[in-house]
Amino acid sequence: MKRVLLTCLVLLGITAAQAQTVYYWVGATGASNSNINTASNWNTSINGGGTTRASSTGATDILVFDGSNLGGSTPNTGQDSVNLNASITCGQIKFVNGANIVFNRPTSGTSTITVSGGAGEDFVIESGCTVLLGNSTGSMVFAITGTGRCSGAFGMITPLQARIANGTAGTPGSFIFTAGSKFTTNITAASAAYPFGNSSQSSEQWVVFEAGAHLYYEGGYSPMASSSTFMPVDFRPGSFIHFKASNPATGFGVFFNRKSFANVVVENGATVTADGPVNRIDTLQITPGSTFITHSSGQTVVLGNIEANGSLQAPAASTNELLLAGTVPQTVSGIGSISVPSLIVADGADVTLQQDITVSNNASVWGRLNFGTATLNGAGGFTARAPLAAFNGTATTTAGSYILKGATAITGLQRGMTISGPGIAAGSRVASVTGSGDSVYLTQPMTATATGTTLIFSGAGAHLLSANPGGFGAGGSVSLTGNLVYQDGIDYTINAATPAPFGMSSAATAPAGIHNITFNATATTNNSATVSGMLALNAPVTIRGGDVLELGAGATLGGSPGATNYFITATNGAGAQGVLRRNALTTATMFPVGVPGNYLPVMITPAAVSDFSVSTFTGITNNGLPTGTPLTLQERQTLVDAVWNIARNNGSGNADLQFRWTPALEGSAFASFADSSIGIITNNGTTWSAPYATGDNVNNVIDTTYSTFGAFSIGARPPANPFLFNPIAPKTYGSADFTAGVLTQNTATPVQYSSSNPAVATISSSGQIHITGVGSTIIRATQTSDGFYPAADVTQTLVVNKTPLSIKADDITRPLGDPNPTLTVTYTGFVNGESQAVLTAQPLATTTATTASPVGTYPITVSGAGATNYDITYIPGTLTVSPRAAQAITFNALPAKTYGDADFATGITSDNNSIPVVLTSSNPAVATINTNGQIHIVGAGTATITATQAGNQFFFPATAVSQTLTVAKANLTFRAFDTTRMVGDPNPVLRTTVTGFKRNETLANLTTAPTVTTTATQSSAPGYYPITFTPGVSNNYNFIYTNARITVLPATGTSEDNLQAYMIGSGTLRVRVFSTESDLGYVLVYNLSGQEVARRNVFIPQNGFATAEITVSGMAPGMYFVRVVGANTDIKRKALIIH
Repeated sequence: MKRVLLTCLVLLGITAAQAQTVYYWVGATGASNSNINTASNWNTSINGGGTTRASSTGATDILVFDGSNLGGSTPNTGQDSVNLNASITCGQIKFVNGANIVFNRPTSGTSTITVSGGAGEDFVIESGCTVLLGNSTGSMVFAITGTGRCSGAFGMITPLQARIANGTAGTPGSFIFTAGSKFTTNITAASAAYPFGNSSQSSEQWVVFEAGAHLYYEGGYSPMASSSTFMPVDFRPGSFIHFKASNPATGFGVFFNRKSFANVVVENGATVTADGPVNRIDTLQITPGSTFITHSSGQTVVLGNIEANGSLQAPAASTNELLLAGTVPQTVSGIGSISVPSLIVADGADVTLQQDITVSNNASVWGRLNFGTATLNGAGGFTARAPLAAFNGTATTTAGSYILKGATAITGLQRGMTISGPGIAAGSRVASVTGSGDSVYLTQPMTATATGTTLIFSGAGAHLLSANPGGFGAGGSVSLTGNLVYQDGIDYTINAATPAPFGMSSAATAPAGIHNITFNATATTNNSATVSGMLALNAPVTIRGGDVLELGAGATLGGSPGATNYFITATNGAGAQGVLRRNALTTATMFPVGVPGNYLPVMITPAAVSDFSVSTFTGITNNGLPTGTPLTLQERQTLVDAVWNIARNNGSGNADLQFRWTPALEGSAFASFADSSIGIITNNGTTWSAPYATGDNVNNVIDTTYSTFGAFSIGARPPANPFLFNPIAPKTYGSADFTAGVLTQNTATPVQYSSSNPAVATISSSGQIHITGVGSTIIRATQTSDGFYPAADVTQTLVVNKTPLSIKADDITRPLGDPNPTLTVTYTGFVNGESQAVLTAQPLATTTATTASPVGTYPITVSGAGATNYDITYIPGTLTVSPRAAQAITFNALPAKTYGDADFATGITSDNNSIPVVLTSSNPAVATINTNGQIHIVGAGTATITATQAGNQFFFPATAVSQTLTVAKANLTFRAFDTTRMVGDPNPVLRTTVTGFKRNETLANLTTAPTVTTTATQSSAPGYYPITFTPGVSNNYNFIYTNARITVLPATGTSEDNLQAYMIGSGTLRVRVFSTESDLGYVLVYNLSGQEVARRNVFIPQNGFATAEITVSGMAPGMYFVRVVGANTDIKRKALIIH
């Protein structure tokens, strides 16, 4: 009511201010002819109490369809059909308060509603209102010279012409569809009919769909008119166009050629074919079973997401390019398929693939393309574009146009590059260039008009991201079989472990030229590469044997390089190593290299600008190369088992070198040397030098200065005595095998070891000392002469001490008055997998507590154990005598449930979790308790769930707690389906469905199953008869019935019209009509004198019955004629009226 009053006040205000008369439609009555030009169908009062419209051509009149009353003095609401039987003129026309109007022209010809305009909005469809130009015999036109707004629903669904137009001199943006509004079109006239007019009927972009507004195309002529150079609609960002039907290939206007859209949705199984290049689509959504086919040439520009749950494809032999050119991140996703001739990711675009794309010609990437795990596949080629140096050119800009003119003199233009300058919208890219080069199509309309404008063209270069295990190798992110080109200077991000992090051009032999690369996952190089920007290392990277990973002059190493993330310089089968190279070094520079499991970084500080290369390997050899002979175990005792190969590629002078290593690579004797005894060793190609400089043998670092470079390692200075057997430090029983630590300069003959007491120690097959027991033994080390060094025979005493063993009495608690439980102990310290079985005497645990001891704690002591190889320590325990305690259950009210619900937990808690809470049900027919302690619903009804908790020696039984469980019946829906039969035929089998059964139950589980029935019999007259159900009975289900109807067709079937008229009471005549076509008509009753005595509007559905009931209590009994007449219907028959 408030809305009605507000509308009235607004309209009254308009009337007062502009001297315009407001007329309400009051023609929705049985007595009305429903004609729009009939004066009595309009009234200055919504209740029909005012004056009728003076003229159907009143150019200042405001015509209002108010859904709260469309019948004037005979109030009427709901849908009303209005005959556009003639042309009219008005100042404004408005649809308010839920008005639902269907316009039809009942005869051939054209009716035009001319809206001449006035103060405020001239053509208005408010929210909640529906206006339809419907199925007509003639054509309908709304001619608007002012402004309009649709906030409700507007449609043109007709086989005849229909349109709304504002004239060629109209103002752009004058008719606005607001958020939540919708426009539906399906015009199938025999001659061209465009819902918003064409270039000879309307102005450019005079219709605006704002964000949240929807246009639904359901067939027929294009809402985008008939020319690629004219667009009546401005689809603002956030608006939608839905293709719910396939568009005709020709003859129905232009749908896509050089058009611009916001959000495009292809749905309802439609196949939508682009009839030309598309200037702009913000987002493209293709639902399952639907297809979008691009044009045979040109571009399809998409600035937002693509969701292809159906098919995105192109015609055979097409050269169309899918151009992704958004200024915000774009995602390509869906469960359908995408197959295009060419793909361009424009400069500045940020595209994430969540779906594979098949490319038959070529894919070109200027911007950021995140493949994820998706791929580009097919027979096409691939080009990742290098950064493009900016260049200038002049051309003519035109505001609102996508076409840049006068660009003939500009050379080097390529699709996908960025264009900027005066009059160019931010984020604009080059979409295409004409053959002559004069015209350049852009991805966004220009913002200003000017000639000779200086413009800038540029490209930042491709950035490729991959989480595909195949990386950029065969079967990886780029699985195209055509010519592959990865230009120098592109960026990479590796997000999944891969053996192919670099793109390899089909004709490439030189190292890859990379701007920036980020490793977020382990990778192995598949080519040599030079990085000019930054390499971010956030995971280990293996440099394949033979590859060189080079950081050029000015390049930086970022990320988190260190002991976890470093470069592993691998060696191939030919002995070639992977190499890390860094150029133009002037300050201390880290080379984070190593081998699997061992980080071996090198810091190089050159005195002058220099280029250096570093590689490393473990398994030190005689010549410092991976292909050399490995040093023996004896030789490696005093070395770090690693080699650094360092080369200076450019530069001269000294350089400080700092090496770091891991303890795992140190020889068995290396750790015992003092800092002053270790140094850097170098290899001359056949032998290692003596150690040079000194290092830090605690922090494993050493540095010094060199001017020549090659193979480096770390070694210890040999002792003066050529055979040195240092004293053996005491050991403990259980110690691991160890080497004796003999140092000898005689490397030709082996050192032999023996033990005088095998019960204490033996010698293993690898020459290590193995401890067998406690005591002492003489370890003898001997070596025969090699002809230069004399034979040696030296002994050292090995003392093996007992290993500690603790025996702890276990803490125990018992109730007051109970006898003591068995006292137990726990052992800590057994070695070599031994247990208490090796003890020579077992321990005894005792306590001072007795059965009569009061509440308190009592010591438990241990004694009496004996062992040969263990030094035993006893740890006392505690026996606690405890009183019994109470326990309480918390059991909250149970939620209401419905039959069929899953098992559920009760949420029961107790302040003692050492004794389980047990649940029972008073009514197993309603609920039981499952093995997990959850309630299992068996049927509808109520049950009492009781929780109990038993007692034990420490706790008294808890007080039982009960809660009531109520289980409601589940809903079971029986649905009948409409059916049809001929008059006189028996009823067909009545088809039904039932939904809502739980636990795979069927009708057999019901006490009484409902049955379907109908009032129609074989002798029933044509018409509709209800199909209903007899009631069902069940303990566990409520019954919901969806009834249907059976249509008894006349003997003529659906091929001819049929009319019945009969009394259904003393004062009511029922008229039932069947028609083969849908129609709007009248039911007319004539007396025998031919006088019309009654009239009713009636809508007749196609191949269906329409029923009208007419009050005839005031008519004299007797015979009358009944006639149903409409645009397609004219049926007569007699009827007997009796009282």
